[in-house]
Amino acid sequence: MADKNKKSAGMPEWMGSYPNPPDKKVPAIRRKTDAKPLVYGRGRHLDSTPLYISTDKIGYLGEYTVPPGEFFDPPDVHPGDECYYCISGTAHLFDPVNGDVVVLNPGDALLIPKGTWHVGFNFGDKPFRLLALVAPHIWSAEDQGLDVYFKGKQAFYKGE
Repeated sequence: MADKNKKSAGMPEWMGSYPNPPDKKVPAIRRKTDAKPLVYGRGRHLDSTPLYISTDKIGYLGEYTVPPGEFFDPPDVHPGDECYYCISGTAHLFDPVNGDVVVLNPGDALLIPKGTWHVGFNFGDKPFRLLALVAPHIWSAEDQGLDVYFKGKQAFYKGE
């Protein structure tokens, strides 16, 4: 019962059970027209991110797009591993804790281990699109659905 209360405190009821409740899982094709629209971001960049799947084992399977000259804000951190697959454009992923940057081009994949802060920048001239998967959970029980703030001392890019 406590888990249900924590979940309902900040998360939509369908999160963790889309397209089916955990006890009624069946193979299900999710088309873009079936995706749940989620809004992410703050400030000048708010993005509608299509969510395709969210189960008791997969916190989020969806797509994320960042227009040229923008970045996703706030920086992200998750209690589960996150994987990105670059569909189009070029994404610069920055770790504000260590100052590391990786560049993703179409066809590249990236593993972001749980607990790793990250933010994506688009320095290109066309949108970048990422397929994103977070498992097993996208948010912890303490911060489900809430804005998460980076409280540490930010490192800066260590490259050339």
